[in-house]
Amino acid sequence: MSSRPDDDELDQRIETLLRAEHDGNPLRPALEALFDRYRTQQRLLDRLTRISDHFQQAERDRGLNYADRYQRKVRQIEKIVRISDRYQTMLRELNDRLHLISTRDELTGLPNRRYLLERLDTEISQVARNGGTFSVGLADIDHFKSVNDTRGHAAGDAVLAHTARCIQDSIRDYDVCARWGGEEFLILFPQCAEDDAFRLAERVRHVVEDQTRALGLSPAITLSIGVTEFQPGESLDATLKRADDALYRAKEAGRNRTVGSAPDGA
Repeated sequence: MSSRPDDDELDQRIETLLRAEHDGNPLRPALEALFDRYRTQQRLLDRLTRISDHFQQAERDRGLNYADRYQRKVRQIEKIVRISDRYQTMLRELNDRLHLISTRDELTGLPNRRYLLERLDTEISQVARNGGTFSVGLADIDHFKSVNDTRGHAAGDAVLAHTARCIQDSIRDYDVCARWGGEEFLILFPQCAEDDAFRLAERVRHVVEDQTRALGLSPAITLSIGVTEFQPGESLDATLKRADDALYRAKEAGRNRTVGSAPDGA
């Protein structure tokens, strides 16, 4: 802090008086010493004021520097959080994609054998806990080998994809159809006894044939289907074996038909 204008004027007046004709005044030496002490104290005070001002400015600069560094750190953390969120989203999307690939048939878009086996295990567990039942239908495209032999594998793939769409369109929302292997499809009918599953399988068979005839395909695509109902306490292999046996009987009886495992053949 520098001297005020009034202080400077007073200093000049004192200096003028001390230089005046008062050489013989006994108070002059004491006044000169007192004035020198005052000037020394004033210079010290000015120095301390400058130091204080510099210190306060340094503290303000340091505070601004801390705030600036803090804001930079906050922005870095926010950036890391955004990157982490994107990374987590990418991981979830990748996981969903991998799960879809691992449980879907690429050609038909239907669930694959692996998925349906897991679903069948779940159905068996539910029956064991809560009772009820379920049925399955094993469907096979009739004369599919001749399609590949006479029209090529590309045509065979088109037949598989078309048949898959027809089956998917004709089953109930909570039924599940999977590509079981080759030209075979397995349909799960939850909470459905064999008689009801038989009627549902017949609807599937008619839809496939009617839609292919409407497209002008010759010969029309037809299905042979074997249907059976799960029996509590048995293994899944036993259930699937009965469905396969019923399918075999449908083939032996002339194809393009549904056969059940019930004693009356329905």
